[in-house]
Amino acid sequence: MPARIVTVFNQKGGCGKTMTCMQLSAAFALRGLRTLLVDMDKQGTSTIWAGQGGKERPFPAEVISLAPLREKMLGEIEKRADAYDFIFIDCPPAIESSIPWAALNISDIALIPVIPLMDNVWASREAKELARRAKEENPALLTYCVPSMSRRGNVFKACTEILQDDQEIPLLDAGLQQRNAYGESQMFGLSVHGVSGASAAVKEVEALADVVLASLGFVVPKKQGKAKAVKQKEEVI
Repeated sequence: MPARIVTVFNQKGGCGKTMTCMQLSAAFALRGLRTLLVDMDKQGTSTIWAGQGGKERPFPAEVISLAPLREKMLGEIEKRADAYDFIFIDCPPAIESSIPWAALNISDIALIPVIPLMDNVWASREAKELARRAKEENPALLTYCVPSMSRRGNVFKACTEILQDDQEIPLLDAGLQQRNAYGESQMFGLSVHGVSGASAAVKEVEALADVVLASLGFVVPKKQGKAKAVKQKEEVI
């Protein structure tokens, strides 16, 4: 069946959009799922990141840039849909761009990374509104906020509670905290799975991957055999 499409977007730069997209796509690929990440940001952060590892340590998922095509990237994604199990779209940090709208209209699920701080909570409103409008065109679209770069503290807790109050676009229970391992993985063209001593970060990414797959109706076993079970479920959906 054609690839399931995951769009990661938000109007606010620095919210962990590319980080979430890269770590998740790597986690899916390492489970044996054919995974493509399409970099639609003209800054090319995902593409540069993936190129840092070189041939000796390639990034687990395939990463390509289609940013110059803008919304015309839909045709290129359609051409590739049968060759992959999942296609991630890393959108630019601009709601007024035509790219997020185009991506949402072909997606199975949309993820909005949000740092639990008030400026991010405020900025996420426009992203949520875009998702609501996209759902009118694409009724099957699932949309969630993802806690990003979270830390301990009363402010983070209070902002998380605000995000949790949105029942229409809920906040996922799993997310990425602020850890050095994430920056280190970017520096060396890896995911946190390839970073020494990054077990806590790997656990977070794997938990988020489980939640995303489960939201799409995939069976996610608790221990071994994840990739095989996910693929079996995908074939019958």
